[in-house]
Amino acid sequence: MTPTWRADLDPQQWEAVSCEDGPTIVLAGAGSGKTRVLTYRVAYLLEQGISASQILALTFTNKAADTMRERLQALVGEAALDLTLGTFHSVFARWLRRELKGFPVSGDFSIYDEEDSVALLKALLKEHGQETKQAAAFRRLISRWKNAGLEWQHVRPTTPDERRVVEYFRLYEQRLRAANALDFDDLLLQTEQLFLRDSDVLARYQSRYQYILVDEYQDTNPLQYRILRLLAARHRNLFVVGDDAQSIYGFRGADVRNFRYLERDFAPVRIIRLEQNYRSTPQILKVANALLEHSEEAYPKQLFTRNPEGPPPFFYSACRDVREEALFVAQKIREEAARHHLRYKDFAVLYRTNAYSRAFEEAFLRNGIPYRLVGSISFYRREEVKHFTAFLRFLVNPHDDAALLRIAGILGEGVGDLTWARLQEQAQIEECSLWAVLTNGTLSLRGPVQRALATFSRRLEAFREQVGSWPFPDQVEEALERSGLLSYYERDERAAERKENLEELVAAAREYARRQGEEASLRGFLESVALASATEDPEKGSEDRVWLSTVHGVKGLEFHTVFLVGVVEGYFPHSYAWQEGAQALEEERRIFYVALTRARRHLYLSAPQYDLRSGREPQPTLPSRFLRDIGLLRPPKVSSAYRPGRWAASPTSESYDSAGFSSSDPTLIKPGMAIEHSHFGRGVVLAREENGALGVVQVRFEKVGIKKLDLRYAKLRLVS
Repeated sequence: MTPTWRADLDPQQWEAVSCEDGPTIVLAGAGSGKTRVLTYRVAYLLEQGISASQILALTFTNKAADTMRERLQALVGEAALDLTLGTFHSVFARWLRRELKGFPVSGDFSIYDEEDSVALLKALLKEHGQETKQAAAFRRLISRWKNAGLEWQHVRPTTPDERRVVEYFRLYEQRLRAANALDFDDLLLQTEQLFLRDSDVLARYQSRYQYILVDEYQDTNPLQYRILRLLAARHRNLFVVGDDAQSIYGFRGADVRNFRYLERDFAPVRIIRLEQNYRSTPQILKVANALLEHSEEAYPKQLFTRNPEGPPPFFYSACRDVREEALFVAQKIREEAARHHLRYKDFAVLYRTNAYSRAFEEAFLRNGIPYRLVGSISFYRREEVKHFTAFLRFLVNPHDDAALLRIAGILGEGVGDLTWARLQEQAQIEECSLWAVLTNGTLSLRGPVQRALATFSRRLEAFREQVGSWPFPDQVEEALERSGLLSYYERDERAAERKENLEELVAAAREYARRQGEEASLRGFLESVALASATEDPEKGSEDRVWLSTVHGVKGLEFHTVFLVGVVEGYFPHSYAWQEGAQALEEERRIFYVALTRARRHLYLSAPQYDLRSGREPQPTLPSRFLRDIGLLRPPKVSSAYRPGRWAASPTSESYDSAGFSSSDPTLIKPGMAIEHSHFGRGVVLAREENGALGVVQVRFEKVGIKKLDLRYAKLRLVS
């Protein structure tokens, strides 16, 4: 290797690049230069006389493959031309085209992407008279089975729903084969099947690829690992680069245990740690390291840097609710941009789920701060939000044709587009609304269509009667319950995300009611929603915009200043992780770690004291356990009553440990409250049942999960 190459690398990077043959795990901490190591490792092998045709380098994205190819071109020129470099799917597709001889498809097969797969499943569901909105959820389950190495005949369903999906899995596979097509998951599954059934083919690829390198190893799924294990079995030169602490794609099938499986199957395995960080300040790395020290699964690592010390991360909790939290962030961005001569694109606001973006979109619009939403669309333009808004508009004005037509797409079963077109024509003739045509019966229809329209009208009449009498903002929550939207999206692939967005609109109504006081009304709220959604799109125009994103949306990116918001139990870690157990909570920890390590210079964390979504009254929140792990749990005291207020001029830091108050009066304990038990520790009250003398509470404890406690005997201390 040339002397200049050696000078480009730090000692740990050089150790990885120049290591001897054999199975190697390179644990590349955040910002430690993993792409550089992988690229230089290939260059080093070429410099040592290894033929490029004997090297296989696998990445997860085409962008990563292109970047690596460009860097190799600069380092070694044409010496890397015969290198096999690409994504898992693109490389395996080339192999399958070369090797498949008609079983299960011929080499000129088509590749169905996700959209094609969902479209095929929709067609199958429609043919069998089933709801097509289930197609995406069916595809996700089929994908999970395929990535577990299962074809349809090997699946062992455990529920009636799974048995139903297996039948469509069978039909789906038949249609794919008839079309001489493979889907994306087949590119992996059929590669493994090919190697398992044809030992000669496997031996040929094992013999050719003496050196196998893998980027972003933490994102591999079990099927990808099994293929790697087959390929590397002969020469054992498997060199993987990744960070177990950044494995955050469990929902896509990624399995962080692949690190341990590699250690087990290829023992002894060399482990090299890249711990020098080139991105963040020592102060930011201090909290990132502290977070990992509390992990039960992570490989031990201690990130360090030679960057300037920088300011310590700041935790702000003087915000009463998410609206005040968003105003604080907007104010800080303006201050920081002016003080440090920064551009808006140097800032990122990160949250756990997209539903949390709503308050920040509104705050930025009010303050004239341009922003980009990563991987999402503006809150009020999301499908489920527009559907819910249509129901609310119908409550206020049943003659709103646009709202009625949108509702018809949800409740109007048995009524097709042609019928609605006839109704619209009749409305034009009579110069009245669609609702008037429906209710006055002037359009003569017969049979099933007439019955379907009558059912639709009755449901909407009942909806107006049941919800219209409720006071604002309670009627918004009641409207959500009675609209049928929650059940409509129950089988949707993004059901949980859509439910969060719908609940966030309810929270927006409560927030509006508190701001407006006695003047608040559903009509006024809908007007504010219309104005917010009609405001000039802040995502158009200049590239100089603040990033609004989930943590997943910015993995691999970095920013001068990061605001990590909504750092409370139930949001971060997400409530689903409480139900899923220890592995899910560990993934939440890794997501939190990824968020922390996106920051180069400034890191702010914030948590609202009250949650406006959990019940009709504001409920006190419990700070995220991760704040305690990183030593930042020092917010101000929280009062027992919710009062929306302005920002404190200079936020302070006080300890939560002394902020609570003791009480032996069980009548004070309500759902949403934070409590402490002498034996089980801290938790949040989920529900209260008036059973027995004093009642029973259901509590989700941080350490022991959910417990039911009889208030006659349980001694609970309320924690603010």
